[in-house]
Amino acid sequence: MPSSSNKKINIVMFNMSSFTEWERGLENRNYHILQNLLKDERVNKIIAVDYLPHTYKRVLRNYKENILGHLNHKLLHKNWHRKIYEVNEKLIVYSTILPKFSKTKFYQKLNKFLAEQNFEDFIVWSYYPLEVGYLEKIKARLFVFDAVDNWIEHPSYKNFRDIINKNYQVINEKADLIFLVSSQQKTLFSHGEKVHLFPNAVDLKHYQRDYAIINRDIGNLLKPIIGYIGTVQDRFDVDLFEFLLKNNPEKTFVIVGPIWYKKIKQRLSQFKNVHLLGRKPYEEVPMYIQQFDVGIIPHKIDAFSKFTNPMKIYEYLACAKPVVTTAMTDLAEFKEVISIANDYQAFDDSLNNILQQKDDDALKEKRKEIIEDHSWLKRIDKMLDLIIQKL
Repeated sequence: MPSSSNKKINIVMFNMSSFTEWERGLENRNYHILQNLLKDERVNKIIAVDYLPHTYKRVLRNYKENILGHLNHKLLHKNWHRKIYEVNEKLIVYSTILPKFSKTKFYQKLNKFLAEQNFEDFIVWSYYPLEVGYLEKIKARLFVFDAVDNWIEHPSYKNFRDIINKNYQVINEKADLIFLVSSQQKTLFSHGEKVHLFPNAVDLKHYQRDYAIINRDIGNLLKPIIGYIGTVQDRFDVDLFEFLLKNNPEKTFVIVGPIWYKKIKQRLSQFKNVHLLGRKPYEEVPMYIQQFDVGIIPHKIDAFSKFTNPMKIYEYLACAKPVVTTAMTDLAEFKEVISIANDYQAFDDSLNNILQQKDDDALKEKRKEIIEDHSWLKRIDKMLDLIIQKL
């Protein structure tokens, strides 16, 4: 890829999710950045490598969902360990379970496919810290690593902490650009010209349209509605949420998103004032948030959460909703439009103070104004500027 500014960029992206998960409604930073890169005229084509299986349990899941699963796109290749398909003229998805059996063969076959696609001049953009072989096995002009959270502290990867820690060191040494989601991540990577802070963002156009009320499961619920959007997993403070449910029996609480653990679902289902609505398609998420009276983020304050930057803060504010959240890093910019609680009682007090006040147009406009600079389009524009400068 010549360095001339009129040449478009080709990208091989190692994803932190499978494309089939995104099609089912999963929403994360990787998804939004990929989608916005596809919209940018400076990007020619992306070959997206699905989440590589690190356990045999994940091998079985990927095989069932990604290899055997129904396909709505143009199939380019399929065998027992690999399926490749074209989503559109700018995106090809490369899904495989081979790395768990042989990384050597995985890279051989991937490089062969890249050559067949005339993908001889490209950059690698990775979200996946469990594998760093691409830094040596793939001949790219530039290596970008987007560090989402801190996987060393992620409960789901506790058995892989040593590997991830070692891989972070390799990335720190060999990657050309490292993007951080929170300032706390600077403790993981050396400070320098190649490390840049890019917090999460929001699709303003998507969240700020006027939507009709969805009557099937939220439209007729009693007000006020206190809502949480997202997956309920380890970072979700169930004890705090139960405290709020018990202290506010007359208020309606909703969770819009899947609940990972059966025991959590059983605990919450005992309360009459909570409604577990499950995962919703990305197209419908703004419709739900717009029915909230308050958006909440009851996350644990622990070693993992201090590295995070929840997208739901941006989504709530884009919908002009008041927000109550537990204390996390990088919230100073929003302190005038959100309430930050350091303990359970403070969270409950903040919630009730907000509901007792009139949420007037001036407050709503202030929330929209402060979120204006936090669009995915602006994030991608600056990321690509840095990449082009490096090239």
